[in-house]
Amino acid sequence: MRNTVLLRVDLTGDFKPLSEGTLVATFALLASEKNTQDVLVSDGKGAEIDLAAGREFRFERVDLSELQVKSKAGEVVFVVGHTAG
Repeated sequence: MRNTVLLRVDLTGDFKPLSEGTLVATFALLASEKNTQDVLVSDGKGAEIDLAAGREFRFERVDLSELQVKSKAGEVVFVVGHTAG
């Protein structure tokens, strides 16, 4: 059975995981249209990617606790999807 995943993540200047605990999901990571700076996304193993304001990046069956994000304080990203079942 799949459950809905809806998260708002308030960002800081330091990398932080999208989830504190293991949460495997298929989801879109959306940078708020109100952001004034790109969001950096990293798995901690490779290059960081930039996610511009208003843009989204899709992930399939990924553990949210393994993805880290940062930007300037006050910026926001949203996670919209469902658990992998």
